[in-house]
Amino acid sequence: MALLFPFYSCVFNEDSLEIDFLAIKEELELTPQQEKAFQVVVKEYIIKRRKLIYKSDLKADSGNRLLLSKVKNSYKDQEKDLYFMMDERQQQITHQFIKKHMPGQFHYADDIREELSKTLSLDSYQKRQYRLINATYDKIYSNMNTSDYDYRQHVTAHWNQLYIARKNAIQRVFSEEQFKQYEEIVQRVNYERS
Repeated sequence: MALLFPFYSCVFNEDSLEIDFLAIKEELELTPQQEKAFQVVVKEYIIKRRKLIYKSDLKADSGNRLLLSKVKNSYKDQEKDLYFMMDERQQQITHQFIKKHMPGQFHYADDIREELSKTLSLDSYQKRQYRLINATYDKIYSNMNTSDYDYRQHVTAHWNQLYIARKNAIQRVFSEEQFKQYEEIVQRVNYERS
């Protein structure tokens, strides 16, 4: 099945899993000292994640869950390192930002899918469409994991494209309020489960 949905990246570099932390700098209202420390921590973790992806020994037949889990854990570690220089308000802004932009939100367990169906009070049409969307994107994800291309250079861009396409498809089926609740639940679960 061909993807008909537009692809775009939610990160500042399509070929990485990096979250653009510059997007929250203004809202954080950092002092000059905090800003220097903030830049050092962000740069340090960008380098760590690039090395993690580059040094991964994943092959086309081994799947990506371990690498994605390590990347997600690096964001949690980065969050902890940033907390040392932040007040409580800044910590909350940072936590919500990371939770919202954490990579890998497209792949979650069946128990979460069931929770979403019940919590969002999906009607029969929405349930059917939601199951179809998940089945389609799960198959694409599975095929992507077994295809023959260079993982170290391309896998992260494909993860992000798949995440965006799936999210857009689901948004078309849910009401505005349902989609808002959907995003909150998926962000919470994605952050909690690494």
